[in-house]
Amino acid sequence: MARVLITGALGMLGQRMTEAFSVAHEVLATARNAGSGAQALDITDEAALAECVAVFKPDWIVNCAAYTAVDKAEVEEAQAFRSNAHGAAALARASAASGAVLLHVSTDFVFSGAHAAPCDETQAVAPVGVYACSKEAGEREVRRIAPEHVILRVAWLFGPGGKNFVDTILKVARTRGALRVVVDQFGSPTFTCDAAQAALKALEAGLRGTVHAANRGVVSWYGFAVEACRLAGIKVEITPISTSDWPTPAQRPEYSALHNRVLEERLGLFQRTWQEALAEHVALHGDAR
Repeated sequence: MARVLITGALGMLGQRMTEAFSVAHEVLATARNAGSGAQALDITDEAALAECVAVFKPDWIVNCAAYTAVDKAEVEEAQAFRSNAHGAAALARASAASGAVLLHVSTDFVFSGAHAAPCDETQAVAPVGVYACSKEAGEREVRRIAPEHVILRVAWLFGPGGKNFVDTILKVARTRGALRVVVDQFGSPTFTCDAAQAALKALEAGLRGTVHAANRGVVSWYGFAVEACRLAGIKVEITPISTSDWPTPAQRPEYSALHNRVLEERLGLFQRTWQEALAEHVALHGDAR
């Protein structure tokens, strides 16, 4: 049994990490604001972080805390870097000093999007936009400071317990007669339950370095929306539009699908397809309004 410190434990992914690790390990769930069984801990407060690590003595630290407001980051650069880069560095220092292994959650946004096939862990990064650059900076800090680390990249997260594309689309589809969804951005949706299991297996197996954990397959936002509505039994007109028809403050990668080469080759772990994961999510949570 390992002792596991989880940060950002009240977030959509953090909740699933807490569930997955609690089955066989001792977990201390923390979040910036205490609640729902989580202890208060701001990862950018190095004194508080050092005290927490010294008292709990974790074997593993799982970092799900992050600034994730992609568009707001364009005008809140300091806040994004404070959480995503400086917070990651603080955790890396704490893990290095204590001997704990740090699993740090990152994103497909570290890639430029100028690709024709899914990116594996060896692909060079080239982030575009403040959020993407802050997450890539966090990766660099973890690699520089923490010898024992796993950087777990996920993409297009969806799952219970937090705001996500699938639940938003289903809610809007029930209240409007038509939807317009971007068709020229492609990625690999990641079910939070599956990402949490991949993180658990990676640490239990002693993996180190960068690991991708998306669900298998590639889809556009439009295709993702069409399948979600089909599974939920919602008949709604969905019009495909281009990125230029839906301008946002932050630039999104055109193609940021992930290939989980490390999980597949090192552990023989093949994530289920995004369609299978989506079907489970819609069946269990698709009636949420």
